[in-house]
Amino acid sequence: MKRISYAEDHLVTGDDIADAVMAYAQALAMKGRSDSIEVPAVDAGGSPRLFTVLIGPASQMLTSDALTVDEARGDEIRDERIVADLMARTAALAGPSPVAVPQGTDVVDLETEQFGVAELGSVAPDQDGDRPSR
Repeated sequence: MKRISYAEDHLVTGDDIADAVMAYAQALAMKGRSDSIEVPAVDAGGSPRLFTVLIGPASQMLTSDALTVDEARGDEIRDERIVADLMARTAALAGPSPVAVPQGTDVVDLETEQFGVAELGSVAPDQDGDRPSR
């Protein structure tokens, strides 16, 4: 179990949940966005609760494995649905990833007449696609 410290308080939740919360918070911060999420956790009194947490670019939170005996009592809190949801939200913020092109693969030159880009030093084609005379 991990403790998430946030806004001068903390909550204790499962390792996978805490890791997913932190990854999503970082992705939101990188995009300058915020979101409210629900986190199943144990409160300071040891009671299980569902917390709503606002995370975003101004969020200052940390996780810690160093739990007191009182915080660690009980079973690991698990919620695969919440972890999967947070991972999907995190991935959606990341956008597409570049893909390596293996050597020997034909690569299309995007700076050709086919794509309407004039060669350096030449005059751009007119609306009919013809190059004006110099």
